[in-house]
Amino acid sequence: MKVYKNKNPNKLRIYALFILQVIFGVFPAVLFVIFAIDNMNLAGSKDPELTAATTNYLGAYISAAAIVLCGIAYFILGRRYNVLISGIKGEKSLEKVAKHHRNEFDIFINCPIQYKRSRSEIDMLLLGKNGLIIIEVKNHSGVISGTDNDDKWVQYKHYKDGRSTEGEMKNPIKQITRQRDILKSILRAQGIDVWVECVVYFSNPLIRLKLSLKNKGSIVCAGEKELNRFLTEYECPRPLSKEDTDKIREILKTLV
Repeated sequence: MKVYKNKNPNKLRIYALFILQVIFGVFPAVLFVIFAIDNMNLAGSKDPELTAATTNYLGAYISAAAIVLCGIAYFILGRRYNVLISGIKGEKSLEKVAKHHRNEFDIFINCPIQYKRSRSEIDMLLLGKNGLIIIEVKNHSGVISGTDNDDKWVQYKHYKDGRSTEGEMKNPIKQITRQRDILKSILRAQGIDVWVECVVYFSNPLIRLKLSLKNKGSIVCAGEKELNRFLTEYECPRPLSKEDTDKIREILKTLV
């Protein structure tokens, strides 16, 4: 069995965000130095009162506004950077678990899929005689609650200083179900109709799930041990024939 890996576009975005954070972090200091030098020059001019009444105050307002804008930009970029870094950590955890099963499955990582106007990207596909499995990884922490049919799940986070926050995340079950539908459409267009399993994997060790899942097809694993146990014990309701496995492999290889 082999591992097929597509380049993750988020890595380039992470590098770009890091560089932008450095720029917006350093720029206020540069402005401060320029403003300080300008003040020193004004202090040594022949008519300091007249110059200070015009250029110096204007420079101060411009510098202050630029510093505030840089601070806002740095904060926004920092939040996006942390989200992408968290995603990369989740993918590494998923790859670590999947590689324990590479004798059983071919592994396809970061697969963009598209059928007509519907498109998405699958974090990982596992293909073997025991079936075809889509895995969507999330690296959220805290307490996650929700049901199969909710559009969004609620995320609660508690901190050591007593603070707590409440946020929302898109229901990953609906996300992965959409990915399954697109993939099945791609395969059916090639004359292949097979069972596709869907698994949502929460990789962060600081996760607690309080989910009310009534659909047997809603499979959610928390932590590497739980995902590893699922893959070890999994039995496909409709095992793949060698012919279907070979055909699907060739189709998936065009995606990565």
